[in-house]
Amino acid sequence: MKRLLKFLILAGLAAVVLYSISHHRMNQADRRPVLERVRRVVNSMHPRRSPETRTSPASVEGETNVREVAGQVSATEERAKADARRALEREVATWLDPQVPTTWSSPAHLIDEMVEETRITPQVKPYGTVYTAVFDADFGAGRRERLVDAYRRDVVESRTLKLGALLGFLLICLGATSGYIRADEATKGYYTARLRLAAAAAVGASGVLLYQFLA
Repeated sequence: MKRLLKFLILAGLAAVVLYSISHHRMNQADRRPVLERVRRVVNSMHPRRSPETRTSPASVEGETNVREVAGQVSATEERAKADARRALEREVATWLDPQVPTTWSSPAHLIDEMVEETRITPQVKPYGTVYTAVFDADFGAGRRERLVDAYRRDVVESRTLKLGALLGFLLICLGATSGYIRADEATKGYYTARLRLAAAAAVGASGVLLYQFLA
């Protein structure tokens, strides 16, 4: 049992060390946008550069600040806007890749703030009127930085929650082991099998809850 306690303590310390290393790397990554903005400001103030060559970060990357994102033809205006919104989300996910995984869902309010104008065009067909929605969305560098910052905050929060859950599981294991040892000593070994079963059940139940939480 003493070896088990030592193993659990070492596992908890290892988890803390791994989280500290990953958090340090994340902090280094967070400094990159700040250094990039400083470099852009210094370059824009360089006396040898003419005003014509001082282009925005968006034009340097070969993209305009405002893009038109159109949805598919729909039967109603609401469906047209909903489809255009889904198209905008896909466009943003592709725009942020590979800095941000495409599986990450951008916050709804940040997507809404990108839309500068919404145009809905009705088309009369023999079978009725259909609608197409078009969003004029701002894909500037500032919007990109806000989305990337939101992704990094989500990563940090997710890692913190996972670390807390892992430490909680280790504490449950330590408590179950310690309780088993004390109860076994108090009963002088008469209920060893039952106590082991109870301790194993407590650890197993906490492990299942931890798996569902992290999944």
